[in-house]
Amino acid sequence: MKHRSSTVAALLASSLAIAAAHAQAPAAPAKPAVPPAAPAAPAAPAAPAAPAAPAGPRKLTHEGTMPTAKEVFTKHLEAIGGDKAWESKTSMVSDGAMEVPAAGLKGSMKMSAMAPSKVLVEIDLPGMGKTASGFDGTTGWTSDAMRGPALMGEKEIAQLKRDGNFRRDLELARDPGTAETLGLFEFEGTPCWQVRTPWANGTDAMNYYEKDTGLLKGMSMNAATPMGDLPVTIVTGDYKDFDGVKVATRTVTKVMGQQQVMLIEKVEWNDAEDDDFDLPAEIKALRDAPKPAAPAPPAGDAAPKSPAGTK
Repeated sequence: MKHRSSTVAALLASSLAIAAAHAQAPAAPAKPAVPPAAPAAPAAPAAPAAPAAPAGPRKLTHEGTMPTAKEVFTKHLEAIGGDKAWESKTSMVSDGAMEVPAAGLKGSMKMSAMAPSKVLVEIDLPGMGKTASGFDGTTGWTSDAMRGPALMGEKEIAQLKRDGNFRRDLELARDPGTAETLGLFEFEGTPCWQVRTPWANGTDAMNYYEKDTGLLKGMSMNAATPMGDLPVTIVTGDYKDFDGVKVATRTVTKVMGQQQVMLIEKVEWNDAEDDDFDLPAEIKALRDAPKPAAPAPPAGDAAPKSPAGTK
């Protein structure tokens, strides 16, 4: 289902950005034992090479009529279990592993979601500490070792509210709204239907569904994070059956030149409770803190007083 990838996209993007900062931070230069010799006159710098344009999905030709977005969504839903199977799922808790290969980081992750929009994502990567993000139905929040606890802005909350609905694929198949199929593209080496899916925050996601199987192969989007909007590409695969529905157990998130691999190992349905999504104490303190008073309006220009004894 889409929530396993897009729900955590912002959190993964943030943690990947931190990992990238750790990986790319230069080491402190060693103190020279003797004074260095005077440097030679520098040669004229060579003109920098133009960066290569990132390779995007390649458009393919196809025969016959292109399927509508509703037809693509319906085929995907049928491929992962069908309408009735997903209708019976009211909550989802999944556990697994998380890895940032370039930074040499390996850890664990846990995701909990309850219809219609409650969500909690917890990631523990040794060397980076614990990162968490959640929405209790009213308040969106995030916390990590580098930035500490913080309340989410309206854009991030809108993203979590949307993605926290782990039955979003079920609802898209029933009502695709203004989503539209844009064509057949090669995405990660597989022919896929590209479907533009508008989101409530005014942005679009490009979803890629395998032409033959109907399974979601991945997506690209701009994810709202505490570090600003970041372009993210997500690749999903290794679908496995958990109690009558299929779940992508491998998700690769690509952002800022880094990759994060998420592996789902266990899924439990309909076991989450409302209090699992209660706000942490430090988030409650931020939510309940007095709001700063609005600045007083500037005083109006007073009419000049006449000097004493004058008319």
